[in-house]
Amino acid sequence: MNKRETDPNEASRWNSHRFRGMVRRVLCLFVLTWGVTDTRSSAQDAETEPTAESAETTEADASTSRASYSRPFLTSDKIAEVFRVSENSETSGGDTEKDSQSGAPENGAAASGGDQDAVAQEARSQVAEESEATLEEIELWVDQLGSVEFAAREQATARLRGVGKRALPVLERTSQDHPDLEVRMRASDVAKGITGGETAGRIDAFLAGNDVSLDGWEVFQTILGDGVRIRELFVDFLMRHEKVAASLEGTSKDRESAFQQTIVSVQRGMFVEQRTPTEADLIALILLANDHDMPITRVEENAVFTVLRRDATAKLLADAQLAGPFRAMLGGWISRDDVVNRQEILWFALSWDLAETLPLAMNTLEKETDPITLGMALQAIARFGEKSDVPKVAKFLDDSRPASEQQYAGGKLVQAFVCDAAAAAIILLNDRSLAEFGLNEAAEHPKYGFIVQEIGFPIEDPKPRQEAIEKLKKELLPE
Repeated sequence: MNKRETDPNEASRWNSHRFRGMVRRVLCLFVLTWGVTDTRSSAQDAETEPTAESAETTEADASTSRASYSRPFLTSDKIAEVFRVSENSETSGGDTEKDSQSGAPENGAAASGGDQDAVAQEARSQVAEESEATLEEIELWVDQLGSVEFAAREQATARLRGVGKRALPVLERTSQDHPDLEVRMRASDVAKGITGGETAGRIDAFLAGNDVSLDGWEVFQTILGDGVRIRELFVDFLMRHEKVAASLEGTSKDRESAFQQTIVSVQRGMFVEQRTPTEADLIALILLANDHDMPITRVEENAVFTVLRRDATAKLLADAQLAGPFRAMLGGWISRDDVVNRQEILWFALSWDLAETLPLAMNTLEKETDPITLGMALQAIARFGEKSDVPKVAKFLDDSRPASEQQYAGGKLVQAFVCDAAAAAIILLNDRSLAEFGLNEAAEHPKYGFIVQEIGFPIEDPKPRQEAIEKLKKELLPE
């Protein structure tokens, strides 16, 4: 019999020795495993962790990508010139646009990576035969749309869709001229499917920030800039006002026609279909109104005001990305020389805090003779002007024409004159208080500068007005 089996001490020593051996083997195995894992981890980190150079390149590429997807809007005084340049270069610009469009992605961003390239190659090979189809083959497939066999019709439809835009002329002609109503309807459906599919793909790529050629986008982004919300607005604008988009790169005559049609369409929606004007509707009208070579009648101007009074204005002014370009376009519109209803424009500009109305207000002092309109212009100057504007306002300190209706205040009949409005504007431009010069301090207003009706003097007593203006001339007007 083995001694380990009979001697308990020997057995204990043997078991202890065997246990230590097992521990050593486990430790060795652990060390080997840890070493391999650590080596693999280090190799993987080396593969995945970018070097400083590659990190800089990636960051630069990302910065470039973001920069290309962000473009500032134009100031109001530069917008009209865009249309003049566009009209002057229409012929040469047409060729440039075609070249640009030929290089633009048709169905979104290009696929990247081996798998995507393989899928794209497979898709191209599947439609190669249809894409290279001759005119005779296209006409044959269009004729097959009238086949009595369902399979033949479906096969013809698939092949025509594979051809894409090249099949559109034949399909459109068939949808209008074919004697069979069913064939006309099928041809029309296939044509719409081709157009809609390509348009959807292009719009998806456009919204993703890719350079896609779309009607009017070049002028639109030049004026409004570029960004996520700008592109979303443009897509809505393009879908609702295709003719306006096309006219942006055309002539003033093209824009005049599009402007008139848009007004009719928007007013029909408001008063017949009970549809609220959208932001795209308002942008279409104001954008075209920035073409100062395009005439606008009083009726058309009033129609624009009707749209401006709706919710679309508040939504645009509240949008962080759209408010800036919208205000700039409003400024470009109200700076037109042929503005008819200056009172309405000045009131609107004051209501919406449009500092862009200042040039119109200054221009009104030179061109307008109506005292009510002059009073509103002086309000705008008091609100948005600077001390350097005082000399142009001072010439109205001797104008005693009524600028408001007569009313009772403190038991006396009072009325504001143009000279009172001029005095109030000069006082506020100098950062002084109306009360210092004998005018009603309560007439000051944070939005409208001052309220014309509240700065009047007693009709029966001219002395307070004379004293106020004399004090003003002495203290605020340079010799």
